Amino acid sequence: MERQKYNELILETLSKLVKKHPDLRFGQLLVDCGIVELYNDYDKMVAKDPFNEESKITWERMLMNKFAFKEQYN
Repeated sequence: MERQKYNELILETLSKLVKKHPDLRFGQLLVDCGIVELYNDYDKMVAKDPFNEESKITWERMLMNKFAFKEQYN
């Protein structure tokens, strides 16, 4: 049940961000709020696939993200 709770928190946050930033593409939102991480691999940007990551870890990374929770950092 814990996984479902974190999935719902992530979805609620993403839903708010989609409404707040309608001009952004969905992939941009995923990167900007920290769900998908980018890294440089031989001068090419590559997305780290969070497929095996637990939702709790994803949520905790989002909590540390200034884009996802801008109001907490003002």
